[in-house]
Amino acid sequence: MLVHDFLRESAERTPDAIAILEPAASATYAEVNARANRAAHALMDAGVRRGDRVVLAMDDGIESVACYFGAMKAGAVAVPLPPGAHNDRLARAVGDCQPTAAIVNPATARDRAAREALETVPAVFVTRVDGDSEAGGAFRAWTVAAAAAPHGEPGVRMIDLDLAAIIYTSGSTGAPRGAMLSHLNIRSNTESIVEYLHLTAADRVMCVLPFYYVYGLSLLHTHVKVGGSVIVDTRFAFPNVALKRMRDLRATGFAGVPSTFALLMHKSNLTRMDFPDLRYVTQAGGGMPPARIREWLEKGPKAPFYVMYGATEASARLTYLEPADLERKLGSIGRAIPNVEMLVVTDDGRIAGPGEVGELVARGSNISSGYWNDPEGTAERFGPLGYKTGDLGYADEEGFLFLVGRKHDMIKVGAHRVGAKEIEDVLNEHPAISEAAVVPVQHQILGEAPLAFVALRQEAVFDAWDIQSFCRARLPVHKIPIEFVPVPSLPKSAIGKIDKLTLRRMAAERPGRATETVEAR
Repeated sequence: MLVHDFLRESAERTPDAIAILEPAASATYAEVNARANRAAHALMDAGVRRGDRVVLAMDDGIESVACYFGAMKAGAVAVPLPPGAHNDRLARAVGDCQPTAAIVNPATARDRAAREALETVPAVFVTRVDGDSEAGGAFRAWTVAAAAAPHGEPGVRMIDLDLAAIIYTSGSTGAPRGAMLSHLNIRSNTESIVEYLHLTAADRVMCVLPFYYVYGLSLLHTHVKVGGSVIVDTRFAFPNVALKRMRDLRATGFAGVPSTFALLMHKSNLTRMDFPDLRYVTQAGGGMPPARIREWLEKGPKAPFYVMYGATEASARLTYLEPADLERKLGSIGRAIPNVEMLVVTDDGRIAGPGEVGELVARGSNISSGYWNDPEGTAERFGPLGYKTGDLGYADEEGFLFLVGRKHDMIKVGAHRVGAKEIEDVLNEHPAISEAAVVPVQHQILGEAPLAFVALRQEAVFDAWDIQSFCRARLPVHKIPIEFVPVPSLPKSAIGKIDKLTLRRMAAERPGRATETVEAR
């Protein structure tokens, strides 16, 4: 089975079932599949052939879903990217993967840097030009091309080892890399997620995560696979609007990254609303502090909460923690999902014993073969034991995995190696702190020292001495941040992950000790 067969089979099985719900429109499986077929034919007419890359920088919704599956039906490799102006990934991705075609929204087409990058692409289409010459220009109107194309299945022959998508990483630790995901990779991961979440055609997920992000894509894959529904709503800057729609449309599932849950708990009407149809909630996209999980269990809907862990290179998912184990294994990322093996490997290449820290390495048919056009990066992260995640952690006696931190997020304090995550988890326990992030700063004696950026809860008052005392009671002295810096909010990427590159620059550019500084040595 190929990835686009998820859509075709659901359309054959339940043609009238709702596949995608936008804020102002919806489409059945038969309608989305027909639009995907037209997209495939239009791309093929534009010169796209098996193995070619097709860039998709589009607004999430019915059209983008049809184009995503349509690119695959044409035998091409879908390359979903963030749409809009000031895109930090589009030019890099276009130069890297050399697409034959691109379909972009008007905001992307109007952006000067994007237009310059897209000039090298043989066929560029713009959605909803509506007479906007600046958005259109030399680019073609997608609605015209797709409307003129036939709606029958293209029938391009492929096998599951062929590439289905290239997903460019967010670049939080450097330049984005294009993870190559085959049809087999995505299908294997999709089937595993469907199994442990017990998804059926009756499920309807509220999707506030973009489809250019592998977590958002996995919501699409899994629900299309079973014939369920995807409620698309990217207006999460207005959380109460999304919550009302989630309740009114009777969503059975909700997924978010840690900042998603922080926003819901601290800046929405969550606690004053009921969600009787909600069957499960999933969290991935970075470690959620135990304090925030406890807070969600107290304030959030009474639905099973799945902690999950994964990577773009894994087609999304690697581990999950069953809700029944959540309280007794709080802080764990669980155990490997079906058909995945997780190893903890020490620096000297040994398989670590219980409690011994090492790098998490993953094996499975869901694992990417490497990075597009990057043999050095591929050799660095993919080896005989599997995909090296870059995350440090350990397994307990029962095989439950716990993260210590990212390899690049370790701080060398004198003779000690300190994981930023351990400090962040303590800071997030403080009643005045909404979110915290720790980065290294240069220190004349210690080499490096931890510095903490903290965002406060509403109406909380910053008190550096109180936070320092709180840390002293819970951390050894070398792990206590040398400075606590209050910020209105932590900088985040478009998908809601904390942007530590920006925080490292902010820490390095600080002119000196501010009045809030606490010397913890």
